Amino acid sequence: MIAFIIGVVRYQKLATPFQILTYYLLATIILEIFARVLAIKFRNNALAYHLMSANGYVFYSLVYYFLFINKKIKRLVLLSIFPVVLFFFINLFFLQQPSRETFPTNFYLLTNTFFVILSLLLFKQMLQHSSQVTIVKQSIFWFNTAILFFSATMFLNMGLLNYYVTHKWGYDIVYYFWEGNFCLFNVLISISLFIDKRDPYSIIWVQKT
Repeated sequence: MIAFIIGVVRYQKLATPFQILTYYLLATIILEIFARVLAIKFRNNALAYHLMSANGYVFYSLVYYFLFINKKIKRLVLLSIFPVVLFFFINLFFLQQPSRETFPTNFYLLTNTFFVILSLLLFKQMLQHSSQVTIVKQSIFWFNTAILFFSATMFLNMGLLNYYVTHKWGYDIVYYFWEGNFCLFNVLISISLFIDKRDPYSIIWVQKT
């Protein structure tokens, strides 16, 4: 919510990728509320996580599309949305059933792999197209760090969600690790939205798209 408020307040000053990121946060808040309702009513919010997983990939792909310069990479990022979304529906209706009780671990393993690859490619781009702006003042750095750190550290954790449920884990070290990572992720996203101001570094990239 804090990250979303920052995005709304600074929306007109944000570059296109971070405006898209603000919309993602709004969609996530709505889905988190839906997840809470499911948890209270059915004591299982797996269905909401199916929707959140697809929501995350679509929005993050669009953000990366505007951040990349290389036209081939941009095209691949955009085209990847269609097969990934197709796999989302296959996983939802056929692979991990019942979807109301089974978390989308297959989908998370796939998308987290893609996120790690995209973040590493973006860091490579940042090295190849260095900026005079200090790296800690670059919104792209904070956003990409958030994606890389969260996707890499949560890869197995999110992939083992159904195992946790089966063995009634979730209120021990696993829970604190998950919550700690999630909080750090949102702090980094908030920083990226707070410092982004269509600076020369961002403007050059956006114009080249």
